[in-house]
Amino acid sequence: MSSEIPIAIIGGGVIGCAVARELSRKYGGIFVFEKNPGITQGENQSSRNSGVIHSGIYYDQETRPAKAALCVEGNRLLYEFCDQYQVPAVKTGKLIVATTDEEDSVLDLYFARAKENGVSAVEKISGRQVSQLEPNVKAKSALKVPSAGVVEPTSLVYRLHTLAHQAGVQFVAQTEVIGLAAHGDFVELTIRYRDGVTDTIKAKIVINAAGVDADHMARLFNSDSPYELDPVRGESYKFYAHKRPELKLEGNNIYPAPRSVVTPHGRHFTVGVHLTPTFEDLSYPARLGTTVTVGPKLVPVEDRDARTGTWLPAEIFAEKVQPFFPALRADDLIRHQAGVQARLKNSPDFVIENDAQYPQFINLLGIDSPGLTSCLAVARRAAGTVGRLGTFA
Repeated sequence: MSSEIPIAIIGGGVIGCAVARELSRKYGGIFVFEKNPGITQGENQSSRNSGVIHSGIYYDQETRPAKAALCVEGNRLLYEFCDQYQVPAVKTGKLIVATTDEEDSVLDLYFARAKENGVSAVEKISGRQVSQLEPNVKAKSALKVPSAGVVEPTSLVYRLHTLAHQAGVQFVAQTEVIGLAAHGDFVELTIRYRDGVTDTIKAKIVINAAGVDADHMARLFNSDSPYELDPVRGESYKFYAHKRPELKLEGNNIYPAPRSVVTPHGRHFTVGVHLTPTFEDLSYPARLGTTVTVGPKLVPVEDRDARTGTWLPAEIFAEKVQPFFPALRADDLIRHQAGVQARLKNSPDFVIENDAQYPQFINLLGIDSPGLTSCLAVARRAAGTVGRLGTFA
């Protein structure tokens, strides 16, 4: 490898691949370094999520302005991208359901937020209307969100990777960045290949898209970086709706009314354990199957690599959804998947910013949910940050 390159991207998940594809439209000499064995598998967040295309209804302008803006923009861009490049995606719609008077009041708050964030065509409907749309769902009322949907995450990562690679981006898998330092007008990266051999290269610009390791990369480069991961493991189960008629859904995402939870690092917003339809196969146009995921249930963990380990019992998941999906039993559920979110301590929003001391190092931190939905919008914002540096003018 050349000892000097124009752009290095750390991380080959959906964000790294989206940024690589966006930058490749204008720049050459882009290298993506990914520590895991493959780029397109999406080893953690990029594949280990429910695949929901969010609408932007959950994020307030005061504490999460980047999520609010980039989710709405990303929703539109993602549907356009999936249609153009034949990535399995369906605009299913979403029902956010209330089963109590208190939850009904919460829906009013999020109905107003939808208007504030520019989420179109959201309406509040009655429990009777919910039953007409989803006969097996019980609700007092609901928000109907037409722009929500589902996407097949690994197919999305694969397509972004392919387009970037075709445009000349070089992807280097099983290569871990173990050192970062400013070196004049360059950033010096020390990398370790899968055989243990190390190498040092210099890049004019480095983009830190390392997901759950992004805070580590930020501090590796600048020890004064204030950001630190607050690792949360999300676990999901699934059930096969064709086994019992009372489990059948008509294809909507079904979510409970939002609520907040308290962790050792403060109070966090959660969308709750929800029901998500999945695809019958990976064909295009996409077709929904009869398998439905239930989750995630978030569990604070110490280990950012805690994708395996002791699972929460199925009874917890069944109990969480029974107020609005009463037919589900614990013995209907089988384990689906688990992954760790890139949530930051004391910072609920996406962080997309140049390092305070060395602007040629660009951090993409805290890209948890709705990062999948927002990936193309995040990539555009990151590309704008690169353009403002004027390095390649």
